[in-house]
Amino acid sequence: MKKLVVILLVLSVFVSNAQNKHEKELIARTYLLSNTVFGTKNKSQLEDLFAKQASYGHSKGNVQTREEAIKGISENKSNYTDTSVTILKVIIGDDVAIVRHLFKAKENKADGTVSPLNLTMMLVWVKEKGKWRLMGRQAVAVS
Repeated sequence: MKKLVVILLVLSVFVSNAQNKHEKELIARTYLLSNTVFGTKNKSQLEDLFAKQASYGHSKGNVQTREEAIKGISENKSNYTDTSVTILKVIIGDDVAIVRHLFKAKENKADGTVSPLNLTMMLVWVKEKGKWRLMGRQAVAVS
């Protein structure tokens, strides 16, 4: 009986460490995605972050394919300042995960107008070729 308890404890430590490793990877990828979308807009980085097939939903209802999103992001003329990402929850399955987070920023548009952004986002990540890649994103405006 004691051996069984020890074995279960050791296994739970391994599972917990694996979960923590994946959680850390997902949080890092989420921050990288945010920095790329709202900062650098680097097309090759976006291609690495996105899964082969992806759905990218905006807070105003527009939904884009992988190709449309990468093109739209990399060509976006807005500049974003005062950005912040607050991770709310990470849920991990085998090769799929959901990250929910809050995003706040000021969008400085090409025409000179400034709009505050206050969004909650749900990101769906899948494992492809050993990396977590974005398969789905839906943003919702928070009032």
